[in-house]
Amino acid sequence: MANVGLGVRWRGPAIEYLKAFVKRHPDLFQKAEVTEVGGAAVPVGGMLKSFVADQLMLCGDAAGQVIPLTGGGIHSSIAAGKIGGEVAGKAVLSGDVSLRALLEYPARYENPWGSRIRRSLKALRAIEKLKDEELNMLADALSGEDVVDLANGWDLLRVATKLMRHPVLALKVAKALF
Repeated sequence: MANVGLGVRWRGPAIEYLKAFVKRHPDLFQKAEVTEVGGAAVPVGGMLKSFVADQLMLCGDAAGQVIPLTGGGIHSSIAAGKIGGEVAGKAVLSGDVSLRALLEYPARYENPWGSRIRRSLKALRAIEKLKDEELNMLADALSGEDVVDLANGWDLLRVATKLMRHPVLALKVAKALF
């Protein structure tokens, strides 16, 4: 049994992409069957430029606080809610819920989450421009650790430096990561 998560940015239900993949690989999935389907939209376009205003703070999906390349947002959203709650509590107790008072929230969220989300978006933008053959080259050139780092916006400089050794990928991906 496997739990398959599938993210698509094209029109149509994700299940159709899964069915097509299974159909193309009958040797691997001859006994496979889909037992449950669920899904929801996930905002993978990066964070809002501003997610605070007078008397207002946005957290999680509403603020775009999702790791773009993976679609993961639970950890980043929990961190945002914790920081936002602390800042909101402090602001209410002080009697000042103005933008000035609430700006502590994005400042505290920035490191590590805000910068990580932006790096992951940069990686997503570079990768989504690749053709299938180039994606295969990318998979061959990177280790599992490299893929995890790239997807999560971690240590992109190390991954980009590794990609610089591969001529096609150097032009297409590594340049975009710097």
